[in-house]
Amino acid sequence: MIGSWVQMGLRPIERRADPALSLRPTGGPPRRRGVLGGLVVFAVGFAFLLPALRVENGGPMLFLALGGAFAAAYSLGYRQFVYLVPAAVMIGLGVGLLLPALFDLGRLAAPIFFGALAASFVIVTILAPDHRWPLVPAAPLAIIAIAAVIGGVDILPGLQPFILPVVLMLVGGYLLVEPTQR
Repeated sequence: MIGSWVQMGLRPIERRADPALSLRPTGGPPRRRGVLGGLVVFAVGFAFLLPALRVENGGPMLFLALGGAFAAAYSLGYRQFVYLVPAAVMIGLGVGLLLPALFDLGRLAAPIFFGALAASFVIVTILAPDHRWPLVPAAPLAIIAIAAVIGGVDILPGLQPFILPVVLMLVGGYLLVEPTQR
């Protein structure tokens, strides 16, 4: 069949690797696929290994390990914003839980937790200045932390158990619907 095309002066289209049509950035080694999945599974395994090694306060280490996995995926991959936010949030949660567990902080445990989480959102904005929305959840979390430190004020006492889950769900929901290109 191709022989008859050649007789008519037609040739099959040759496939060329044209960098302009490639989705992969040029000028470097190919990026690994599956980085996030592999790192998350590794992080979960690491967190479950800690109790077997009799490491105390291993619970917060799960958040730190997951945050580290997302941070590694962010830095090793295409620097996707959707990896940076979970990295910062998980590390913020881990730090916020680990510090009160390591040191007897008494009434400062909750403010440190909320302050670490607020700081994680601020760090996202510092690392990705085009995205200012992480300051929206950072502000109320920081206010809660500061109010608890300064005056021992319990802001929204009946709603406090819902603050963290609602903030995290709103952030996750926003990441699901955020436009991919600006």
